Amino acid sequence: MIYSQCLNVYFRDTEHLQFYIDQADRLNPDRYLKALIYTLGISPDTRRRFDAIYDFKGKTIVPEAIHSAWQTGGTLKVTRLAFQLFTDGTPSAFLNPDIPDIDECMKYSVSDIFCCGYAPFFAEAIKIRYPECMSTDGCF
Repeated sequence: MIYSQCLNVYFRDTEHLQFYIDQADRLNPDRYLKALIYTLGISPDTRRRFDAIYDFKGKTIVPEAIHSAWQTGGTLKVTRLAFQLFTDGTPSAFLNPDIPDIDECMKYSVSDIFCCGYAPFFAEAIKIRYPECMSTDGCF
């Protein structure tokens, strides 16, 4: 685990940190995109496939990536949290707008996503997305 003092965030390893820096320099992200970049950078598999998960031209995610053959249990958790932090929704549950996929929607639950070794880094992603909620100033 690596702590970046200037970002006030922990990274999984040097590759995760370097990926975040490279993509942030490339994309000039807002906090939604910063959270997406950070989250997808946690896993080497999602990091390698960032271009297949994020549409640079459209500046949006590719929800269909959730059904890619390379996805594993862990990368699905990473991808779903990244999608949720970027969109505030469950986009892969609505690939067919006429028939929402309730089972897919349920896989975005905190208990489903956080039940893995990536959980400490998922909490860091939430800090990036919601910095105003993570301050201890004014807490009781």
